[in-house]
Amino acid sequence: MQLKKGIRLYSDLDDIADQVTINGGTMLPSEKTGLQYLSGSYIPQTSWRKLYDNEISLLLTQSKKADFRKSIFVGNIPAPLKHSFEQLNLHACTSVDQILPTFKEKEKEVKQINKSMHAFLKKFSSTSNYKFHRITRAMPNRETITCHYVREKFIYVGLHIDQSRAFTPYTAYRSGNRISINLGKETRHLAFINLSMIQVMKMIRACAGLSETKVDCNNIGYLFFKHFPEYPVVKLGLKPYQYYIAPTDNFFHDATTLGNSEIDVTIVYTGLFDRAG
Repeated sequence: MQLKKGIRLYSDLDDIADQVTINGGTMLPSEKTGLQYLSGSYIPQTSWRKLYDNEISLLLTQSKKADFRKSIFVGNIPAPLKHSFEQLNLHACTSVDQILPTFKEKEKEVKQINKSMHAFLKKFSSTSNYKFHRITRAMPNRETITCHYVREKFIYVGLHIDQSRAFTPYTAYRSGNRISINLGKETRHLAFINLSMIQVMKMIRACAGLSETKVDCNNIGYLFFKHFPEYPVVKLGLKPYQYYIAPTDNFFHDATTLGNSEIDVTIVYTGLFDRAG
């Protein structure tokens, strides 16, 4: 399938197109991964390539006035904030279990990070309506990383929407968004479908036999990937200390660490980020 115009990508980085690749669609997870996935989960195919010129024009925008409800913004964090994170020396951690204790042990450095983070985040929010969400830690070389711990097992979910609040596919765009900063040693990747939930609903409704099917936030992913497995997935690379702002309730996505060898660490804030900074 051809890429459609939908979720746009904005960045003031000169080489942002070099950090973006695209594939030929999605697939069911293979048992060979050794990971247990929730039934009905889909993950990206691994046939990544560079964007064609027409795909760049559909996906990337230079407008700072792009709608934050339907856009992904990418950039580098300021040097003082980067320095504050470097003082934590997270890159010395060799286990995911060492990450959170490091934050707790370095109280002075964390206080400086909180101060620097507020100065950084307030530029992106007209209301200052945001809050700390969590520190995420993930193993390297995972096709996708989002999972739930159920009965002493990690169950992966594949490409998904976050559902950070109650909404329907038609109201998902009203949710806030989130900012995620890569604190790891390596480039991490955000894999996503560049379609809003309203666009996805229109495609599902146009399928034969699905015009009257009940579609909600719990089954919309399964229905879309089952009937449109050839719709391409976009993969955005985030280098260490780069961030993205994205409406993760309003488009299918997941992070991937496939090919990496180091622990994946991010810090995430959620709320209303509605300015280009």
